Amino acid sequence: MSESMPIIKNEKQEQIVGFRELVPEEFWGGSVSIEGISQEEFAQKIKEAVEETGFTYSGYTSGKEYHFSRYPRRAFGPVAPIEKHQVALKTLAGKLGVEEKEEPKTEEPRFRVLLGLEEGYSEGKKKSIIKKIDKGELVDMKSTKTEIEKLIGQAVRENNIADKINVTESLEEIKNILSQTNLGKNHTLEEVQAELGEGFDLRNASIYSAGSWGNYQEPAVVIEGNQANLSKVYALAEKFKQARIAVENLKDGKSHMVETKYCEDPDKE
Repeated sequence: MSESMPIIKNEKQEQIVGFRELVPEEFWGGSVSIEGISQEEFAQKIKEAVEETGFTYSGYTSGKEYHFSRYPRRAFGPVAPIEKHQVALKTLAGKLGVEEKEEPKTEEPRFRVLLGLEEGYSEGKKKSIIKKIDKGELVDMKSTKTEIEKLIGQAVRENNIADKINVTESLEEIKNILSQTNLGKNHTLEEVQAELGEGFDLRNASIYSAGSWGNYQEPAVVIEGNQANLSKVYALAEKFKQARIAVENLKDGKSHMVETKYCEDPDKE
């Protein structure tokens, strides 16, 4: 092994302590029926809607519906106005041949949080490294090991595969090692119920976001409850090592981002 190749380090990553609640945005939510529509057809139709509108859909499937809302993160620029969301909803509904439905406010002080069930982000980052190797964007051992250390170094050490990667001499071997190792931990609705206790409405969901960059999917749970119990959800998001969650206040018609100590790329105020 060449001396110039980086070794996966043993230091622990520093973590930001506490929660950061950002300034809220005006809430909007809409949905379409996906009853009788295959996953393949839905993927194709939402892709066509993205291409036609240039819009990024941030939503989830649950039961027989696809729901998306005005995701209040401002890291990549101002949040798109409600009018653009309405056009995106109408376009997607037209592609699917169904009616669109906009969500009204509630009378009770109720919140909604979509919580991803994959602990942390290492598994997704691992897949992005494999994709870069496949696309020829990572072409040598030095840059590949540097990328591994930068994106998933801690997870690699925790899963005891750092030594294997350090002595590996081919990109194909690195791909095999990464592919055979699950760097994440998948939680369940039952775990969420046990952690939160009574007073919450939970349902299984699957995150489905789509944009010009492709799509992202992840098992999730939709959590709804009284605004007074929201702090328990904050604590659970941190326990599941989520960087951020979007909190929708369904009575006041507002939504805001909450960042945990695991957030490495803070949002803009």
